[in-house]
Amino acid sequence: MAEAILRAKKKILLSKIEAIYADDPNPSVGANAVMVKNIDITPMEIEAQARDNIKPYFGNDEDVTAVAYAKVSFEVELTGSGTAGTVPPIGQLLRGAGMAETVLAAAVTGTAASGSLSKIVLAAGASATDNAYAGLTINFTAGANAGKSAVIKSYIAATKEATLTESMPVAIDNTSVYTIPAQVVYHRITDSLESITHYAYFDKVLHKMIGARGSASLSLSNKKVPTVKFSYTCIYVPVIDAPAPPASFASREKPLAVNSINTKSVKVLGYDKAVFSELSFDLANEVTFRSLPGAPERVEITDSKPTGLLTQEATTVATKDWWSAIRNADVGALSLTHGVDVGNIIKIDCPRVQLGKPTYSELDGIQMLQTSLKLLPDEGNDELTICFL
Repeated sequence: MAEAILRAKKKILLSKIEAIYADDPNPSVGANAVMVKNIDITPMEIEAQARDNIKPYFGNDEDVTAVAYAKVSFEVELTGSGTAGTVPPIGQLLRGAGMAETVLAAAVTGTAASGSLSKIVLAAGASATDNAYAGLTINFTAGANAGKSAVIKSYIAATKEATLTESMPVAIDNTSVYTIPAQVVYHRITDSLESITHYAYFDKVLHKMIGARGSASLSLSNKKVPTVKFSYTCIYVPVIDAPAPPASFASREKPLAVNSINTKSVKVLGYDKAVFSELSFDLANEVTFRSLPGAPERVEITDSKPTGLLTQEATTVATKDWWSAIRNADVGALSLTHGVDVGNIIKIDCPRVQLGKPTYSELDGIQMLQTSLKLLPDEGNDELTICFL
């Protein structure tokens, strides 16, 4: 007779984007196995209605189940795919958390026709589709601004004009040689939100969770592997017996710890010498489960107000006047690059950030300054861009 107990260490998660909402796409081990840690499942979240009938004695009344749904949360290491222009392991998970995916499989190179401090007219062979490069990183390899990078805010196909999220040090002109490298980019969206199906095997028991939508938070801490924590609300599916399938993660790209070698180009409100020990971002999606008469059960993302937290080395006022920036509610960009080798480089950009209430802390005898972050939209849905290069 087979064992009835469930081994706590035998777990695997499979996740796959749904083509039709709440239509199970049957995730498979080969393509959809996710390497996670700290997985936590609420197999059945119950909202009950007490009957509260009057009776001539003390005691409980039965409850009536009003709604039942499921929740799942877990952490995933923040790594690339190993190949530039190829979707990273967390791609589908980000899409299920209210982000859109743009894939540029091959680099686009050329010499600018003209430009300004914040605009570039790309070469004649550039895309004929509006906003084809929105959210993508562009590198200047020769001429004006050689060695600099920027994020493209918008792109007009008719004129080949791309607007950048930040001004460059000098005006872009016809000496500016550029490349938009192969990359995969994720940014927030408000409409056409996708959903995901999760299969969570706990040894010989399978929890199927469909129609899932959720939120995500990124954490980059010194000397630690950067992670993304996902939290999903899901439509409940009856639990069944099914053995956990075998899976191998040997081919997955190894993560890199956050440190001075792997994590560079940190820029906060125009200050490009920022040194941080902790940096986090939270999409802060508002997720709700709906079960109303006349409509099928659904999980909806109804709002999103991204935030963050930054702990960096304090500086003199002459070096950077953080006090005036906070007091005056200044708005500026925040960006960083993590990773060394192409295919495993992650670039994070927030074009408009405000710093909140400052507090002091200490690390290794050095004064640190901690501030909250409020991520603000520019043209909408562009508060946070995660680019895999």
